[in-house]
Amino acid sequence: MLNKYLYIVPFFTFLLLCSCEEKNISLEQTIEVIEPINFSNATNLNKNNQIEIVTWNIKRFPQDNKDTALYVRSLLETWNADIYLFQEIINNNSLKNMIDEMDDYSYVLSDKADFAIVYKSEYITYNSKKELWDNTPSRNDGDSNYNNNALYQFAGRPPMENFLTWENNSKSIDLYLINVHYKCCGDDLYNNLDPVDETTRRHHASLLLTDYIINNRLTENVIILGDFNNVGDQNTSNPAISPFVDNINFNYGSHFKMMDLNILTGSEELYSWQGWTSSYNPAHFDHIIITKPLFAYVDSSIIGVIDTPMETGLSLTRVSNTISDHKPVFFSFTIN
Repeated sequence: MLNKYLYIVPFFTFLLLCSCEEKNISLEQTIEVIEPINFSNATNLNKNNQIEIVTWNIKRFPQDNKDTALYVRSLLETWNADIYLFQEIINNNSLKNMIDEMDDYSYVLSDKADFAIVYKSEYITYNSKKELWDNTPSRNDGDSNYNNNALYQFAGRPPMENFLTWENNSKSIDLYLINVHYKCCGDDLYNNLDPVDETTRRHHASLLLTDYIINNRLTENVIILGDFNNVGDQNTSNPAISPFVDNINFNYGSHFKMMDLNILTGSEELYSWQGWTSSYNPAHFDHIIITKPLFAYVDSSIIGVIDTPMETGLSLTRVSNTISDHKPVFFSFTIN
């Protein structure tokens, strides 16, 4: 339920001269304070000695200038996760204003893409960010060498690498979180001779990321997460994700683990994108991939898709058109 409170506060006092008599006139201003919504079905993800990370394509935030920020803020505070990574932030000021209303959280925005990271200031020290390949060409150059125009492979959205330190109860861990939003649309057929093809660009984006991590972050705790837009068959052969999960055909596949693999290969009812207001079939576009140094935490980890219609009690259309057509994916693990 939406809670509204009206506070009456003094605004200013001025002197009015009338019939040679001095009178003090006090005017008052009414300020409306809107409290977060109590979504009673929403889940509190937070636990002691555990780090919680959520990735969410938040669909052109804010879609609705009246309700979107209120709904999203209410969910974020109820989920109570340590870190949120967003894609499709269209209005940075709206996000800033929303986070400023959340006492426990801070944010960092991308300078070049529609990304943001929101994190609990109590537990997170934000060390630095890097916008990968942001100085490379973002247009097709007509050849098949994707290194020449890496940014084009990422649809002009350079991955945002966030270096941070999580610390709680004398336990700590350094993390590199790489936020991605791949090119949409097309099919699942890779064609190296067609550099404009959407699937080809998604595949090249993953090849670029695997090479970058192996050559620069081999021994670091890295998590790649976001919207991979893996259109077509939802399996490990899909070119958008195969470099991370196909250990047979890709040399570095064994260095990565897709934490949501069981969701990808399971029932479509659990996919992160259901196409509530679309004619397309459901797909699991949103993934969380870790590197080998984090494999030690797998046994204590939890992965899942947050069912926003169920947690809010809103209709599918209302959720899609006001909050997002993507469900968030969360990942948590215990720091021993």
